[in-house]
Amino acid sequence: MFYKSRSEIIYQTIIHIIVILVAVTAVFPLVYVLGMSITTKAEMIQRNYFVIIPKEPTLEAYKRIMASSVVWHSFLISVFRSTVGPLLALALTTIGAYVLAQRTLPGRNLFLFFILATILLNGGMIPTYLVIKQLGLINSLWSMVLPLLVDSFGLLVIKIFIENLPDGLIESAKIDGASEWSTFTRIAVPLAAPALAAIGLFNLVAHWNSWFDALLYLNDKSKYPLQMVLKNMLTVDSISGDNMNGMLKSTQAVSTETIKMATVVIGLVPILCVYPFLQKHFVKGMYLGAVKG
Repeated sequence: MFYKSRSEIIYQTIIHIIVILVAVTAVFPLVYVLGMSITTKAEMIQRNYFVIIPKEPTLEAYKRIMASSVVWHSFLISVFRSTVGPLLALALTTIGAYVLAQRTLPGRNLFLFFILATILLNGGMIPTYLVIKQLGLINSLWSMVLPLLVDSFGLLVIKIFIENLPDGLIESAKIDGASEWSTFTRIAVPLAAPALAAIGLFNLVAHWNSWFDALLYLNDKSKYPLQMVLKNMLTVDSISGDNMNGMLKSTQAVSTETIKMATVVIGLVPILCVYPFLQKHFVKGMYLGAVKG
């Protein structure tokens, strides 16, 4: 029977307490938002706008959101940028990583230096805005996609991953007459799937949660993504559209706070649904990239 010393027991107890506190700290805001989103207006006022588990839950807020054309339209825009953006970024980033992983590439170190410089240095908001304006992307949905087409950090992670693949695989493929494209698509990409899943998840979350680029580059409020609409709701800004104004109007059933919390929950659901499918690859990709790097 394994015997634990007193110091070991104290250490394990402290660690368990810390982990429990961290878990509670992470889960509590989500439980609070979920509870507030199904609370009636009367109970909200009665309990001073702090409800964890409502006594009489209601789905009225979700019904109003589902009936809102503004929320659905912004949701589809977020789906568009969170699908097209990461896919294009992952494709270009992976191609760039594969090219830079070739040790015989002329000027390879210079290219790596410039890529590393983009991680350490940033042009700033105003120069970026001027570039977007000169490209004619102001008030275009592509203004939220094209500036993020290449992930410098992800490129370096995938490059390190590809560099540490067995050399025999690449060499045998070339001996068999495989082209660079065939080697890339049939060997490098499948073997680097864990790293690609991790970087893809980073890009997906970044696109889904982003709203500041929409604030800078979009003048038409009908093109706002869901997070921008949610930001306007939470900051009590004016929101265009009779449907949205009607949804936010206080009634006997639910309050405006309930509507806001319900919208937050709807904004969280897609990421919560995607993450479990990528978690295994995400952990493996980050672990191998860190160890092999």
